[in-house]
Amino acid sequence: MAFRCVFGAWIGAWVTAVFLPSLLIAYLGMSPGAAAIGTGFDRLPATAWKVADDVGPAAKLMVGGLLLFGLLLLDRVSGLTRTRRYLIGGAIGVGAVAATIAFLPESLSRGFAIGLTGHRFDVAATSIYLFGGAVAGPVFETVVARCRKRLAAGRSLASPRS
Repeated sequence: MAFRCVFGAWIGAWVTAVFLPSLLIAYLGMSPGAAAIGTGFDRLPATAWKVADDVGPAAKLMVGGLLLFGLLLLDRVSGLTRTRRYLIGGAIGVGAVAATIAFLPESLSRGFAIGLTGHRFDVAATSIYLFGGAVAGPVFETVVARCRKRLAAGRSLASPRS
């Protein structure tokens, strides 16, 4: 049962690490693909999806894999306060994104970091990506805690208010 909590939380963290930066990049008009659709608040869902879709699979998989590895390690550590778990989770998210930016070859970085801006550590884009990673860790911790609380209370994971 705990696997269901961790897996769902990891998916939430991964989606956050990919789509939150995509949303900000789309809103700021930093992506050529988003600019082709048009910027503006009314087109934000479509442009954010386009930016996330333009990110190459290698970048998404590397971020996801590093997040999974780090967050599984964090999940195995006991005795940490909730605040420390959130902070460490955020640091793991930042580390996963930073490692992906630093080590993913340019040829595999389509739509991500150097593949988007032409510079591996462009200040604006890197800040946005790291912010997404920083939020991904606490998302993981929040989802895991809620899921485990629901399981401990004997409630179903399928129905939120049962």
